Amino acid sequence: MINVIGLGNAGCNIAESFSKYPQYEVYKIDVSLKKQKNCFSMPERTSPEEYESKFPARVLSSLRKIQGDILFVVGGGGDVSSASLRILEAVSKNKIEVLYVKPDESIATDDETLLDKISFNVFQQYARSGLFERLYIVSNSEIQRTVGNIPISKYYDTLNEIISSTFHMVNVYKNSKPTISSFPKESEVCRIFTIGIGELEKITDQMYFSLDNTNEKRYYFAINKKELEESTTLLSKIKTRAKQKDKNIKAGFGIYPTDYEKNYIYIVSQTKIIQGVNYD
Repeated sequence: MINVIGLGNAGCNIAESFSKYPQYEVYKIDVSLKKQKNCFSMPERTSPEEYESKFPARVLSSLRKIQGDILFVVGGGGDVSSASLRILEAVSKNKIEVLYVKPDESIATDDETLLDKISFNVFQQYARSGLFERLYIVSNSEIQRTVGNIPISKYYDTLNEIISSTFHMVNVYKNSKPTISSFPKESEVCRIFTIGIGELEKITDQMYFSLDNTNEKRYYFAINKKELEESTTLLSKIKTRAKQKDKNIKAGFGIYPTDYEKNYIYIVSQTKIIQGVNYD
């Protein structure tokens, strides 16, 4: 069981989309939440700093009782996101992964863009220092480019569903035994990640964030059982599909049987390099 803690509007909505899977226990923290199980409401504050300094002690007390692996989900740019470190400190006895959602800069306000920039850097520094196990970065604008046009009324619901379903499937296959695999041992210094999808017949990896200086890639091939049993060229196709043009990227794959008619690829990329910094 993974405990998913969503903070703020985006974090809560994505956390809620995990609730349809039995492997997750969902918690939500935001302003003016309805009284429901695992929902913690906070009073509205006048500044980002107040959300951290005046974070409710009763909520921290409840969070300290959570046991087991944690996925903390937060959207960049929201004032409430300033309370993130208080929450992470409260659950620090557990194994923690963070899912950070970068807002679409083309529609974000100047204040949201500035707050996202600050939070984005802080989360990466804490990931590299080992405060939590992994930082997964996804970008709303990158995901939209992956899936194409989305009706306005369904925009965020669609993005949230894509994020949660992809992350869930990666978790499923990460904890399943592959038919064949070539995964290298993961580097302990690479703590900054993103996820994405792909197709067997197309070379392009559709990642949910443009990760600079990728060190490693892991491909989870979900293949139709019948094709897995009958195709004599499948393994060669998979090897070719996972091969990297950049020889500095270590890549591996796992092959998993499914009942789906269509084949899917779920992809995880990782790096040890802080993103958004010009190293020239």
